[in-house]
Amino acid sequence: MPYSIEINDSPALVFRQHSAREFEEMMIDQFDEMLVQSARRPLVYTAVLHPFVIGQPFRLRALRRALAHILAHREDIWLTTPGEIASYCAGLRAGAIP
Repeated sequence: MPYSIEINDSPALVFRQHSAREFEEMMIDQFDEMLVQSARRPLVYTAVLHPFVIGQPFRLRALRRALAHILAHREDIWLTTPGEIASYCAGLRAGAIP
């Protein structure tokens, strides 16, 4: 699975000192752009979240808003787990995934 360095709470909030609201905007902008691009090919949106970073009470409202935005598009996305993606890919014909 892709591991995002940009949409990752630890580098963004701890090391680059973005605010929770800036991280919320990053999550939403990333999602919205990928949703548009996914009309041409399947994409995997990932947000790397660490409970000890994003789980701080002063950051939770921003996370909830970002997740609500993503879930508002639930009919347009496959909300799944890495294991389900791996199982799906394992069932594809040989060579379907380079």
